[in-house]
Amino acid sequence: MSATDLDILAYLGHPQATLLGAGSEAQVYALDDAHVVRILRGGAALADAEQRAGLMAEIKTGARHLKFQVPSADSVQAWNGRVFSVEPRLSGQPVSQLLKGMSGPERADLLIDYLSVADQIRTISIHRPDYGPLLGDAELCATDWKGFLRARVERSLASCPTDLRPAVAAMRDIVLPVPTQAALVHMDYFPGNVLAQGSTVTAVLDFGPSTIIGDARMEAWSAVAYLDSEISPDATEADRALAMGRLAEHNLTAHYPNAKRWLAAYWSFAADDPALMRWCRRILAGR
Repeated sequence: MSATDLDILAYLGHPQATLLGAGSEAQVYALDDAHVVRILRGGAALADAEQRAGLMAEIKTGARHLKFQVPSADSVQAWNGRVFSVEPRLSGQPVSQLLKGMSGPERADLLIDYLSVADQIRTISIHRPDYGPLLGDAELCATDWKGFLRARVERSLASCPTDLRPAVAAMRDIVLPVPTQAALVHMDYFPGNVLAQGSTVTAVLDFGPSTIIGDARMEAWSAVAYLDSEISPDATEADRALAMGRLAEHNLTAHYPNAKRWLAAYWSFAADDPALMRWCRRILAGR
């Protein structure tokens, strides 16, 4: 029988570690003020965790000029059938939590910084010959942006709920602009994956399987799209209006509706996330 999370925490000498968060891939516990352990779900492969650690190191090197922190791994281990990594603890609270109680100019400043940092991710120096994911799924990589967009929709089409397939299939030939230069795109940049202190972003979490080389504009579009109520329930209509104003300032509104529909088609495979699926259904239904 594989080790439980509690077994691993005891093995590390921190049986009372606090759970900080849980996602589809892993649970993260605070070991102390300086370290966390990221325990992957059962069945995870050590080689995949090591590949992720290598990508984190590459991103950290490429992000040295930026004010915010990014994850890294001090060690990656397999023990009693489970895989985990010990990582530096990044400072700040999730923006999703801060939005619960923050108001006035401080809230607006936080949202502006959240959107500004999304735009800065493109400056992290990561280079690959093709468009597509940086971890696994090499068959999705393509020499042109449109080729990746189509391949990613085809992948989601194969695993999305049956009733969504016509709407997802319609996104295969969606019209989006071609980037003049490829860039790093997080693709899962939403308030739950961003830490801040006060109104200043301090860290961006969870670069991983969704992270791609692609069109940097997709980061701006997704950062705004993920403020919708299904994904960010504590974001308000005023917050979303501010974000849309930011897109307008940067001349990014024209292609936003199509980008949002493509994102909904992309995430349509995530049937284990009810809130995200409600968002996908609404957007793909044109509401």
